[in-house]
Amino acid sequence: MIHSKKMKFAVTTAAATAIVCTGALAANVTSTTDVNVRSGAGNSYSVLTVMKSGTTTASLGNSGKWTKVNVNGKTGYVYSKYLTSGGNTSSTPSNNGSQNVSKTVYISASSLNVRSGAGTSYSVIGNLKKGNSASVVGSTNGWYKIKYGSGYGYISSKYTTSSTPTTTTTNIAPTTSTNKTVYTTCSLNVRSGASTSYSVVGVLGSGKAASVVGTSGSWYKIKYGSGYGYISSKYTTSSAPSNGGGNNGGTVTPSNGSGSSIVSYAKSFLGCSYVYGATGPRSFDCSGFTQYVYAHFGKSIPRNSAAQYSSSKKISKSQLQAGDLIFFSNSSAGKVGHVAIYIGGGQMIHAANSKTGVCIDSINSSYYTNHYIGCGRY
Repeated sequence: MIHSKKMKFAVTTAAATAIVCTGALAANVTSTTDVNVRSGAGNSYSVLTVMKSGTTTASLGNSGKWTKVNVNGKTGYVYSKYLTSGGNTSSTPSNNGSQNVSKTVYISASSLNVRSGAGTSYSVIGNLKKGNSASVVGSTNGWYKIKYGSGYGYISSKYTTSSTPTTTTTNIAPTTSTNKTVYTTCSLNVRSGASTSYSVVGVLGSGKAASVVGTSGSWYKIKYGSGYGYISSKYTTSSAPSNGGGNNGGTVTPSNGSGSSIVSYAKSFLGCSYVYGATGPRSFDCSGFTQYVYAHFGKSIPRNSAAQYSSSKKISKSQLQAGDLIFFSNSSAGKVGHVAIYIGGGQMIHAANSKTGVCIDSINSSYYTNHYIGCGRY
């Protein structure tokens, strides 16, 4: 009995020591991008909340490549890759835990990637050319946080200069203004700038009309959706196709939005980043992606995945066709929390998570089989 008590005391003492050590190792961490806080240390666990870029909180310990944190009143795990050490604990993001900066810089390299976080390990979300300007809002470890599109991005500060270039080039100003309609001679990518090095923002099918507002070398600046895009002039003609392609202001709107067309368009966004609440065109969350792709074909669907499932025509897995939607839960509660586009062959394309962005996965993987809810068609 005495021996038993000594053992119990020793175990209790060891446990207390372990707790003290954990507390001693506690330190602040800061998120370098919007990142999911999950219920367990792995991507298969449900999302509890989102740790916004620049949020600082205390590290509660580590489990492999995951860090335990408390954010928005929720305790869960964040992939450590998207955290940096240090910072003052606050519920308000503070420019990626970096020094606040407000200035304009110019790109000195011939071409500079814009990334989703402050490091080369983060995904490329765009590209800036030599002479382009960038509005800096923060600085950290040799990287500038800049205003980019409707959000923010990161560029390496060593490839920038504060001096205005003698000749400033931009990706929105055509060399010559013009006003005419052309027609595509093949399926043609629409890009964010006048070069193949710029990101693809959409696709025009063969025979589609485009309203040209300017030229830049061998590229046309065209009206596209609610903004502008660029297409190569060599794959266009001024003669309307015999089937009457039609002028739709540069937006592809097939009469029925066929499954193959939907899949082809969806694939043009492969590699785009996942950002919670984003609806395109460079970043998406899952339902923002499906809504954006469907809207391109004149199909209006609700904003969130649960509503998309509710308003769709329900079909079985065996009835799935390319372009249909497939729905999953993201927790054990069994409620719709994720949506993807079926592309055929047991595969789907979706805005998966902040680690992989828009990608293709098997609908028959163990995770998606276990979280399957149903299928829908519009």
